Amino acid sequence: MDFNLTHFAGEIVEFLSADTLRDIDLDVLDLSHIRDMELREVLCFLGCALSNELKVNYLENNTGIFRVELNSNGFCYREYGYIIEADSLMELKELVLEEGRIWYVFDEELLGKVMRLR
Repeated sequence: MDFNLTHFAGEIVEFLSADTLRDIDLDVLDLSHIRDMELREVLCFLGCALSNELKVNYLENNTGIFRVELNSNGFCYREYGYIIEADSLMELKELVLEEGRIWYVFDEELLGKVMRLR
């Protein structure tokens, strides 16, 4: 893919959201309303990447929250090498959302188990 993505920056930022991840998770993501074919291809690529990352989270995640891990020091949000750490989930959620990153609970049952342990 050899695109100048700068003119799609707003659309990309809007797309990289919990709503998009929910649509991917529910298998209802629909990009047919995107008229610009270059933008649609970019969003499709990003959607596939998010879908694959979500699949890995379902297999390996120990909290039920996308990109969030529970470790001996507390909670950790990992996004392609970028890390945010906090002692509590509430604190971590605030930090993640302040930075405009995705906060998505994909497994309420697992999250409930984590909350009972902490």
